[in-house]
Amino acid sequence: MVHCKRAKSAVQKLAVLLSLFIVMSAAHGQMAGPTLAQESGVRAGSGDDFDNIEIYTRWDSEWLQTEVIERISLADWRARWDLTAGYWDGSVDDNGFLALGPVAEWRAPGADWRVSLGVQPTLISSHNGNGKDLGGPFQFTSHLGVAWAPPGALILGLRIQHTSNAGIYDNNPGVDIVSAEVGYAF
Repeated sequence: MVHCKRAKSAVQKLAVLLSLFIVMSAAHGQMAGPTLAQESGVRAGSGDDFDNIEIYTRWDSEWLQTEVIERISLADWRARWDLTAGYWDGSVDDNGFLALGPVAEWRAPGADWRVSLGVQPTLISSHNGNGKDLGGPFQFTSHLGVAWAPPGALILGLRIQHTSNAGIYDNNPGVDIVSAEVGYAF
């Protein structure tokens, strides 16, 4: 009975996140101004006693591109912002989180594959999660991802991420998660 309720709860959470994904995609499609490469999607994965589900949106950052990427001469890299809202489902405690920060993506010329690196400041709803004291509500999420991402098409990827507080609190066990990513670029 408990397993059935847990499965139903997970399905309800996924339905809410997919609904938000659709709304976010429609909102990006309505934005005025210069056309920038954008994408929205869903990530789901597991690790460190948590299951993870996230919705995300990414968009190009002209300022970061000019002021960081071009100044350090990183050919074939592009700068983007990543906004993520997510949920860690633990066997004991659950946590919601919000992350926003820069991402650098490398694409080989003429290829549809990309590698992304990023660090996003992250706010979590509770720093006591699943028997771990993460120290406090302010964390950092760093990631390494690889994805097949042709322009204007479905994006499929894998991502490894680590969330911890970088030692700003006494406790800093961190949470490591591996997730699959499905999104759409427009």
